[in-house]
Amino acid sequence: MSKFNQSLESLLALDAITMLIKGNNFEISRLNTAIAVLIKKRIPFDLEFTPGQRRLAASAVLTIYINPTTTINFTFQFQEGTLPG
Repeated sequence: MSKFNQSLESLLALDAITMLIKGNNFEISRLNTAIAVLIKKRIPFDLEFTPGQRRLAASAVLTIYINPTTTINFTFQFQEGTLPG
């Protein structure tokens, strides 16, 4: 098994990431837990927050970097409406 596959499998097996993938109801505490785990495991990530306004819903995008060409993106919508982008 390649190093990439092992890294990806170990990342996806983390409880905090599994909760994000399977979670039907979004809770900010889940996002905070995932961020804490990513920091602890020294996994690079970006978090971008877009505040809501009349035209767009408040949202956050968590980007986890697997390698220079592979990322995993999670988009969290905090209210009803259209997402940016």
